[in-house]
Amino acid sequence: MADELVLGIDLGTTYSAVALASTSDGVEVIRNRLGELTTPSVVHFPSADTAVVGAAARNSLDPENTVALIKRRMGTEFELMFHGVRHTPESVSALILRSLVDDAIARFGPHRTVRAVITVPAYFGIREREATLQAARLAGIDVLEVLSEPVAAALHYSAQAEPGAALVYDLGGGTFDTTVLRVAADGVHVVATDGDSRLGGADWNERIAEHLAAAFAREFPAADPDDEAFRQQLQDVTEQVKRQLSTVTGRKVTLRCDDDVASFDVDRATLERLGADLVERTVRIVDRVLAAAAAKGVPRVDEVLLVGGATRTPAIRAALQEHLGLAPKIVDPDLAVVFGAAVRANRLASSLPGGGTTAAVVPRSFGVLIEDSHDESLRSFVQHLVHRNDPLPAVATARFATIVDRQRSVRIQVFEQSGDLPSAQVEHNRRVLDGEFAGLPPLPGGSVIELTLRVSADGLLAVTAREPLSGAALDLEAYVDGVVDGATTERLAQTIAGLAVRC
Repeated sequence: MADELVLGIDLGTTYSAVALASTSDGVEVIRNRLGELTTPSVVHFPSADTAVVGAAARNSLDPENTVALIKRRMGTEFELMFHGVRHTPESVSALILRSLVDDAIARFGPHRTVRAVITVPAYFGIREREATLQAARLAGIDVLEVLSEPVAAALHYSAQAEPGAALVYDLGGGTFDTTVLRVAADGVHVVATDGDSRLGGADWNERIAEHLAAAFAREFPAADPDDEAFRQQLQDVTEQVKRQLSTVTGRKVTLRCDDDVASFDVDRATLERLGADLVERTVRIVDRVLAAAAAKGVPRVDEVLLVGGATRTPAIRAALQEHLGLAPKIVDPDLAVVFGAAVRANRLASSLPGGGTTAAVVPRSFGVLIEDSHDESLRSFVQHLVHRNDPLPAVATARFATIVDRQRSVRIQVFEQSGDLPSAQVEHNRRVLDGEFAGLPPLPGGSVIELTLRVSADGLLAVTAREPLSGAALDLEAYVDGVVDGATTERLAQTIAGLAVRC
């Protein structure tokens, strides 16, 4: 048995992929056991002790025991129940990861240790990144790094790129990221990033499905729109229509529900109309990230790189070219991310100089909940210390004060920006850390507490504090809010270990 298998993994919303890179043979994207380069990120539970991952799960006619688009739920308290067994987004994602690793083992043989770089959307916050790490641990993977998808794509692209500034427009099946970066001889430097973790090709699919279902209902008002076979057929057809209209201007679609059959013409103009507002949403985010990059000294980009299968849509390319005055380039849209992840994994595992990327940025601002008792009124707000698009790793220290005399503890709540833009309003942020500084000396009210936030290169958060007057260090006992706890993790690990996973 070989010692170590080092992989790059693109854990996608709709499709996932795994690859291996070596200094001698380049990158090999590993086909799954069905011979496919990508695996649908869908899991079906035919029984309590069996999980099916991939195309067979996607084609299942048992929707109550099938889950898709789970990546959109990462980092949330979202519980699923299949055949009386509880699952979470972390455990479902772990099954997808386990299937990918099994494909790699089938290709390269068993190894004692599996190490990997796993990609996430650049706009993923701390909860989502921590949830991804938990999924990997449940799958038995030693994570080398959690890498932003646009950076992974740029690593793949940078081998053939001229130095300069580039905009990566990454529209996958379920998430959208846009990143401005500098491509240089020493690697990839992220300047600014933005995105929407709930916008992707699946939204175009939903629009097409609604359009076709409405057309069928007009032909056959008595047909059952919730018929499982009809819904599955509709799901398959919409994906095919979207892909085919990228290369042809129109096609005929035939739908059947029981004995009712009808054909409909669908053209590219209809698709563009159905998705016009979705394209506009991405363009607004592009404008935001370009403005952020300009504020950091990058006033223009030299190239626009398209990543993600949904970018094959001609309307997206046309909108970007018209808006930016640059002809976008498509860079292996389905595989660019996994290529870059494999390259990064190989460099990290081999301790190659630079590792292939030299700078990333904070995706969302982090701050501390402040209870301001000025003028005998109490006002709560979030004071951001680490700001989005700050270079990673990031460190910020601020001074706060105790409220009353002889206060022996201070509750520290750290919040992360949840809206599109940073805001001090509590409801525009989400709590990610909650802990208690205990054992303070009996100091008068208004005594200083120094709080330091650190965000690692992976985008993960740590908090430390001290009381400077006495010089005593204070320990913070904290938890990441919204991610499964230790007891749940142990239960999920036992559940996954007892599941037979097949494709």
